[in-house]
Amino acid sequence: MMTESQALETLTREDPEAADDARAALAWLTGDDGLETISLLRLQEFLWYALPVKWPMSTPGRVGVAKALGRLFLLAGLDRYAGVCSSAGTENIITAYADGHEEGIAAYTEAIEESNAAPPDTDLLAWGSVMGPQERAAYDACAAALELAFASGELCVGARGWRTRRMDIVNRWLTGRPDAIEGLLDGTDAALGADGGPGTDTWLGRISAERIDAWAHGRPGERSRLARTLIPRLLEPPAVPDDPLPTLRWLLGHAGQGLRLTARHYIAPALVTEAVEEFGWRDQLVGTLRQELDVFPLHTLRGMAQSEMGAIRRSRTSLVLTKTGKLMTADPAACWHIGTAALIGPDDGPQPDFSVAVREAALLVILTSGPTGYDELTRVLTDLHGVEGWAAGGTGRHGTGHYGGGRHGTGLASAVRTELYALRHRLWALHLLGAERSFSAPLALTDTGEAAALSALLARALRPRHHLGLG
Repeated sequence: MMTESQALETLTREDPEAADDARAALAWLTGDDGLETISLLRLQEFLWYALPVKWPMSTPGRVGVAKALGRLFLLAGLDRYAGVCSSAGTENIITAYADGHEEGIAAYTEAIEESNAAPPDTDLLAWGSVMGPQERAAYDACAAALELAFASGELCVGARGWRTRRMDIVNRWLTGRPDAIEGLLDGTDAALGADGGPGTDTWLGRISAERIDAWAHGRPGERSRLARTLIPRLLEPPAVPDDPLPTLRWLLGHAGQGLRLTARHYIAPALVTEAVEEFGWRDQLVGTLRQELDVFPLHTLRGMAQSEMGAIRRSRTSLVLTKTGKLMTADPAACWHIGTAALIGPDDGPQPDFSVAVREAALLVILTSGPTGYDELTRVLTDLHGVEGWAAGGTGRHGTGHYGGGRHGTGLASAVRTELYALRHRLWALHLLGAERSFSAPLALTDTGEAAALSALLARALRPRHHLGLG
């Protein structure tokens, strides 16, 4: 087995041009840190993404760089890495980019997933495709741990339970100290704390802090100020009551037994009446209140649980629990986190969603300023979203919609107020709204409502990032 310098010298004698290519590729991969810092995942990312996307040369030239790097690895005794470089699969992926960027990315993504070199999402963490420095370092550390597990035989693709063991390894590294990977590689016990247990400075903790900081400081103007104000409360959320979301518990409980629906797929009148009586909605609404559509909080609750939480689904003439719903029924903590996250809702597209942006901003204002009237909330949020560049009607940022008068126009203000009413219904549906529910009264939260709002914002802050920009 040759050293890096010996391998380069030998390759230079064999083929000076290939040696130059290999030297340039190695510099891109390792900087000045040497061959020992290369991992299988980092090599795959270079060959299947960086080389075809970021190196300005022809496709045959890129294939040549990959083969030259493979020859260098072979001389250095890194046969497995050499095999990746010279494989037909690598050449096919590089060539796929010649048919278009999307085709190349699709081939790269599929190959990464099939290689099992990338750390999978676990119950502790879903990785973002846009990562901060700490998350990227943790990702690389977990990838190195998995590579060692495969190389040692601890993991074997296709063996019974191997996917579960793979996630267990990732979770172990996430909850261990950030220097744990160096400890393993050096044969030391650096992964352990002073008492033999996991260290308190964990990868998971660093990722969480990084995501919260990015969420709070990556906002424009007033939204950023409000988010920064709440950071201490997000880091130390209040205690949650034993039964914090009674309406959701009621719905999931009935769905667990098969919640009856009418022929038009609405909740059966008898169950509507039960909910109205149990949650005091008869004193808050008018009419006979026998139909689902007559009871706004119940209809809203069903929509949230079905569409955003993914907790229930319709099966013929009944609502039944999904896998997520069964988890929420069995685990109160999961029910709380999934249920409160739905207050704001998902926002996974490349552009921010107006409804999500308004609900997030409204909770920021209420938590920092206390109960706030709808007129005042509308004014504050219209100003905030106008500065952020939202078009009238919330159709998108930096739009060209006509505002029709006022500082930011009645169109944007009307869209903001509509979203505030939708937020009010969500809070009401989850039993989190203050006692005074008229539109003339300030929008206020119960104590549990404040805890839920903090939980919803924390979910926003900690979610994986998949797009650059606001979010």
